[in-house]
Amino acid sequence: MRTLVVSSLLVTAAIGFLGGSSSWADEAPLSEFDPWGAPHLRWPDPHSALLGNDETYYHWTRDNHRALLAEPTKQRPLRIWVGGDSLAGGAALGFRILERTEDRWIYTEDVKKSTGVVSAWYFDWVGYLKDEIADGPYDVVILSIGGNDWQGFRGGPTEKGSAEWAEKYQFRITEMLAVLDRPGRLVLWVGLPHFRIPFMVPLPDAVNPISREVFENGERSDWVDAASIVSPDGVWTKYVLADDGTQIEVRTDDGTHYQPKGAQLITAAVVSAIERKTG
Repeated sequence: MRTLVVSSLLVTAAIGFLGGSSSWADEAPLSEFDPWGAPHLRWPDPHSALLGNDETYYHWTRDNHRALLAEPTKQRPLRIWVGGDSLAGGAALGFRILERTEDRWIYTEDVKKSTGVVSAWYFDWVGYLKDEIADGPYDVVILSIGGNDWQGFRGGPTEKGSAEWAEKYQFRITEMLAVLDRPGRLVLWVGLPHFRIPFMVPLPDAVNPISREVFENGERSDWVDAASIVSPDGVWTKYVLADDGTQIEVRTDDGTHYQPKGAQLITAAVVSAIERKTG
């Protein structure tokens, strides 16, 4: 078993901030908030920091006149959308728990299992984001996609991991960001953790540098390094250690998905990325 000392600050933030849930069955039901049922939230007015077209508008509606996101309040909650393949549960679980006690967030979950960047023939994320999400009333859009991507593109390139494959992969991710990018909105990409299943082992090292380059270089985007949190030695591990020696179970036995505590650690990192952009 490989372990790593995890910062007590991160663990405390994740467990204390997001609460404890011993199983996925204990989760609260998903929010019934319908963003499309609240048209007054879709367009800016002089008294709230909602989506519009002028970057200057947002700076002047922030308390510090420069932050990308407004400080969330009960009267003006931060609207968060989380979507992707089944690994998006890592970012989604914490927000489900957070909604139980937090009234400054409005959270929408949109997970499409077995989808990916490569398999646009199966589910076209670019088209879906453009048609259903891009013009929605979301201050933060969080994407976690890629666990099914170790395959060739239909119609080529078929050699996964090749230079041509990587170039097309980057093109599609860049398209997603371009579709979602709006003044006053933060777009986050959660990178892949490492996997235990042999054929998936090369995947994170192939795609994480691509998504990281695209999202860290965006003006209103950022990238969350899930691998450094739950597979810090560069290989799959079921447990990591806190400073006090406590074992934290972060991954499931299927070698792919997150256990609840691992998901909470991922979500804590996502929340930190959001808070760095608020003010």
